Amino acid sequence: MSQKSSLHRTIEILKQLNYGKKLCVSQLALKHEVSDRTIRRDFELIKELFGDFMSKEGDCYQAYKKILLEDVLSATDLMTLANIVNLFGITSKESLISEKTEALINKSMSVYDFKSRPFENINNRDIIKKLEHAIKFNKEIKLTYKAERTLTYRDFHPYKILFLNENFYLVGENVSKSKFEFLRISLIEEVLTRKNTFFMHKDISDFIQRIQTPWAVFGRDETTVRLRVDKSIRRYFILKKYLPSQKVVADFDNGDIEVQYTVSNFKELEELIIKWLPHIRIMYPRPLKKMIKKSLDRKMKGLLDSH
Repeated sequence: MSQKSSLHRTIEILKQLNYGKKLCVSQLALKHEVSDRTIRRDFELIKELFGDFMSKEGDCYQAYKKILLEDVLSATDLMTLANIVNLFGITSKESLISEKTEALINKSMSVYDFKSRPFENINNRDIIKKLEHAIKFNKEIKLTYKAERTLTYRDFHPYKILFLNENFYLVGENVSKSKFEFLRISLIEEVLTRKNTFFMHKDISDFIQRIQTPWAVFGRDETTVRLRVDKSIRRYFILKKYLPSQKVVADFDNGDIEVQYTVSNFKELEELIIKWLPHIRIMYPRPLKKMIKKSLDRKMKGLLDSH
């Protein structure tokens, strides 16, 4: 039974299209052991990323021109691809990355060096494969998890593997406690796949789509946060989204800007706000301002007590 991730499957489909092959949804679904709907989503994703280069006849697709990765992949795309290859141990024999793509990655890396990479090394590839399989087929699993200095056990419904704040997380429902959880994959000691399957809850799936940080809280109403950013640092917020929900909504006469975020937990913004003080002001809400003040008081106390 195939355990290739959706990324590998999509790359394989793109490769076959580049070879000029005619690909039919039902045949691909059978080959990769997924639903027809999943394959259609793969084609939609490919079209969204690479533009309109395929013709469609019935349920089959065929490319009328080749996609040149040099034209569509940025250096960060290539770095992401390279990281996935390295992290999840795709060997040359089983790799779905072509030699040309690998050469392109290497060429890019001769110019760029990305220092921001995953903090953890995922050495147990067997655990990754089991998690991919369980997510793909909605299989319930039993996890052994390292919490502080003790091992804990839980029945778990896995929904996704997320890359957040330079760490990999398994997210889903802790069946034992009937609650949503973020689990660091590097702390998972063992995975046992059960025979029974589970139905994905729409509210959980929707929440996962909105997750911005590991501090997000499932089931909590989201709050709009308004920040006034000093003109001396405004360019950083215009050039970069620190969270996906970030919006620049107003310009002030003196050059300052108003930036808004939508979060379910104030801790999602704590590090960002403290980093840019005193060039950033909390306009709304007041409880966030109080939380930041308490956090700064604790940090200052810890600094003074250390001497």
